[in-house]
Amino acid sequence: MQPHSVYDALQLAVSPVILISAYGLLLLSMTNRLGRAIDRGRLLRREPSPTQALQLQIITKRAKWIRSAILFMGLAILFTALLVLALFLSVVLDFDIRLLVTALFLLSISGLTISLWFFIADIFGSLKALEADLDQLR
Repeated sequence: MQPHSVYDALQLAVSPVILISAYGLLLLSMTNRLGRAIDRGRLLRREPSPTQALQLQIITKRAKWIRSAILFMGLAILFTALLVLALFLSVVLDFDIRLLVTALFLLSISGLTISLWFFIADIFGSLKALEADLDQLR
C-alpha cells in the first residue's frame, strides 16, 4: 500500500465525518427534547389539573415522535459511519464500490430526512400542549 493511498482515503472520509458531527448535534437536541417531555409528563402526574389527561396524551405522542426521530438519526449516523468505512476501504483495497457508496449516502440522507420529519411533528405537538395550557387558564 502506497502512503498516498492512505492520504487519499483519509481525504475522502473527511466529508462524511463532518456529517456525523452535524448529525450528532441534532441528536443531542432531540435527546434533550425527549428528556424535557418525559420530565413534563412526570410533573403532570404529580400535579393534577383539569387538562391532565389531554396533556399526558399530547406528551406521550410527542415522546413517541421524538423517539422515532432519534431512531432515524441514529440510523443516519450508522449509515454515514459505514460510508466512511467503505470509502476508506475502497481506496486502500483499490475496489470500485460506487454503488455501495451511493446507497449508503442515500440511506444516510433518508434517515436524516425522516428524523427531521418526526422532529418537526414534535415541534407542532408542543404547540398543542401549550394551547391546552392556555385553554385551562381561560
